[in-house]
Amino acid sequence: MNRLLAYAFCLLWLAFLIPHAVADAGWVLMTADVQQQPVSLQQIGPTGVRVVPVNAAQPITISFDSFLQIDRTSQARSPGANLTLILLNGDRLTGHPVSAKDEQVTWHSPSIGDLTVPLKQIRALIRYGSSIENLDQPPTEDKILLSNGDTTKGIVTDISESRVIVQAAAPTEIPLDSVNWIQFALAAKPAVRTDRGFRIRLNDDSLISAASLEADDQKITLVLPDGSKREVAMVAAAGIEQLNGPVSWLSSGTPQAIVQVPYFGGTIWPTRMDSTVGGKPIQFGDRIYARGIGVHAYSRIDYALDGSYEAFRTQYAIAQDEKRQYANVAVRIKIDGKTVHEQPSFTADLLSPVLVLDLPKDAKMLRLEVDYGQANDTQDRFNWIEPALLRKKPPQTQPATPTTQNTGAAPSVTERR
Repeated sequence: MNRLLAYAFCLLWLAFLIPHAVADAGWVLMTADVQQQPVSLQQIGPTGVRVVPVNAAQPITISFDSFLQIDRTSQARSPGANLTLILLNGDRLTGHPVSAKDEQVTWHSPSIGDLTVPLKQIRALIRYGSSIENLDQPPTEDKILLSNGDTTKGIVTDISESRVIVQAAAPTEIPLDSVNWIQFALAAKPAVRTDRGFRIRLNDDSLISAASLEADDQKITLVLPDGSKREVAMVAAAGIEQLNGPVSWLSSGTPQAIVQVPYFGGTIWPTRMDSTVGGKPIQFGDRIYARGIGVHAYSRIDYALDGSYEAFRTQYAIAQDEKRQYANVAVRIKIDGKTVHEQPSFTADLLSPVLVLDLPKDAKMLRLEVDYGQANDTQDRFNWIEPALLRKKPPQTQPATPTTQNTGAAPSVTERR
């Protein structure tokens, strides 16, 4: 009798587990109120995202009006190639070039196969481990940095897995293995999309935009902006974000302008999305933030507005680098040139509260500005934390003042245009 009871108990236990076995466990869901909860991912379909919250027995469906993003709790990062193609819309494709013809580049991605990308939509090609300091300040002609430090300028007329051909005074063939990066002269401004879309982040560091997608426990089916369909194994996905949904992360968008003016000489601190200017995770205290923008004074970032969002939300803090005690900056947020938030003397070890600022329906430009403060631009590394546009303003917000006010007279700061 005891054996029969034990056998029946095992059957009941298996029956309980089987409905949940199809869920892809180990995810964190973030909704439009910027709240997070651990979940298992079951499906993404036309009506929304179906998940099973941890410690819950039944699945729930989060509508796309409430869904912001879903990320794995741990990521088995595995860069799939030594080269990354960076596009104007912020997408990144790891892999290698196959060929170039008729102003288009055929690119092979180990994750989704061959893609044809118009040359005018490519911002740069970068070898793993390299970086371009002024990525957001395109040159007037294509620029190539070689591994020996030499620089070549001209027009890239052909590119393949083995070589790059640059037209200057005469055609020059360069082995691709000797190229650290190529920065392309932009032929067009980034297109600003306002319709709903998605961006999938893969374990190989690729970021791929999709007009729509569906997913189950085995695969993700993407409909790319050109209408073509691709499939990606679910195990290769590190995160899925909705674009132009209830919340739009600024770090996923394309700024109209990025300006960084060094205080001393020609030392440049390039603006970085979703990391500090030093390339570290954005962090305050024990909390690490997946979304943010790392800058160094003086910094100015402009984002175009189209009337689709009611409010702008952010926090900010000095980057928690090893040396930061002398950091002192002036922080400003402007809408169409009018200052709507200002903290004239902001120092290290302070975290601003969540700021939620109204965006007038006819507003055209949002500007994030970090200026020199009372010190001589020493250690002025700064993080915009989770800056986002909100389609609907929350009913209650915190006062738009820093957690701790600094004492002392406000510095005299020169406005820069």
